[in-house]
Amino acid sequence: MLKTLYMAYNNIANTMTIFVLFIFVFTVAGMDIFGSYQEGDELSQDCNFSTFYLGFSTLIRCSTGENWNNIMHDYYAVNKTISVIYFILY
Repeated sequence: MLKTLYMAYNNIANTMTIFVLFIFVFTVAGMDIFGSYQEGDELSQDCNFSTFYLGFSTLIRCSTGENWNNIMHDYYAVNKTISVIYFILY
C-alpha cells in the first residue's frame, strides 16, 4: 500500500497544486467583490474576505460544505447576482 501511495504522490501533488491555485484565484476575486462587507448571520471576524488569510480559510470552509449556502446568503444582501454566480462557480 505504501508503494502505491508513493507511486501516486506526483498525481496527488499536482491535484493539490491546482486546488490551491483555484482557491487563490477565488480568494482574490472574493476580496475584490466582498472585501468591505463583514456582517451577517454566518459572517464574523473569522469568516469573511477582509484579508487574504480569512478569505482563504473561508473558501476552505466552503469546500468542506460547512454552511457555504448561508455564507452565500449573507453576501447576497450585498451583491445579489454576483454572489450567487461566485459561489456556484466556486
